[in-house]
Amino acid sequence: MPETTQTPDIETPSSPARIQGGNAPRAELRTPQIRLTVSALGARLCGLDVYDDRGSTGTNVTVGLADDDAYLAQDSYIGAVCGRYANRIEKSRYRDMHGSEIKLAANEGETHLHGGNDGFDKRLWTISEQSDTSVRFTLTSPDGDQGYPGTMTATATYSIIADNRLRLEMTATCDKTCPINMTSHAYWNLTGKFDQTAADHVLQITADRWLPVDDKLIPLATIKDVSGTGYDFRSPARISDMLPHATQGFDHNFCLTGDRGSLRQIATLSDPDSGRSMKLFSTEAGLQFYLAQHFNGEMKTETGTALHSNAGIALEPQTYPNSPNRPDFPSPWLKPGETYRHVIEWEFN
Repeated sequence: MPETTQTPDIETPSSPARIQGGNAPRAELRTPQIRLTVSALGARLCGLDVYDDRGSTGTNVTVGLADDDAYLAQDSYIGAVCGRYANRIEKSRYRDMHGSEIKLAANEGETHLHGGNDGFDKRLWTISEQSDTSVRFTLTSPDGDQGYPGTMTATATYSIIADNRLRLEMTATCDKTCPINMTSHAYWNLTGKFDQTAADHVLQITADRWLPVDDKLIPLATIKDVSGTGYDFRSPARISDMLPHATQGFDHNFCLTGDRGSLRQIATLSDPDSGRSMKLFSTEAGLQFYLAQHFNGEMKTETGTALHSNAGIALEPQTYPNSPNRPDFPSPWLKPGETYRHVIEWEFN
């Protein structure tokens, strides 16, 4: 076993959002084919209904909880925008561009996960712009927040760009060099039945390589080819059929084909029984695929349905995990004067 180091508590200039007298402000966007509800708590996608051809019967296909107290009580990041750095940073530390060690808040043992104890998912964002087709959330993260250097301003803009297509554009600027990796942590279940497993969905990912991990879910040194493994989703495959061959389960980064920075289709998720499907697009280099395995009956939807342990599939476009400590990975660095931009789009059919 590796030697365990203790990371000191990080002083945080802000505290988790606490909503008084009900939920945080919410916004709703709708077309004849989809209706989404988003919340200022975590710039969170709370629900997305897909409608049939007549527009009369809608089915919610993303996991959402009963209220803000329920979101704050759990650590599953359901529907939220994660930051400053989504995914994991080994031993909650990295060296900056000058070689100085930066210590971050540890919230998964000695690991820094999804921005720390008080990440963007727990913050009360401001609705800075809103129209019939879009809503923009804005957040300021002060210098030293969760250990990160610099004052960062982040935005998350949801917009309807077609009757069946939703876009999330995330941006950030910072007055000191800082790693950045923002994503949406939505969980999908195209059946709309959250008391049942989502493992029978069919998944396709445009990736030839994947990142095996250690026992702390930190990527190992070697990037592996997906050929001959349970991680080969280059052709559509039922997740439950692949699971027995996935030696480490499903909580891994897939190294996407295509150019980082260009918006391209990176995955397709479909439910054979209902006929619903979702195409996923992103400008990022990687895709974290996680089959939920930690939901429990104490976690309930707005309609009171208790979640099945495998009720959701998280498809999180992002850069590679632990990239501040891996110069061989796509760069996570945001410098003063630069603007970070990550676009995710979902198309529902």
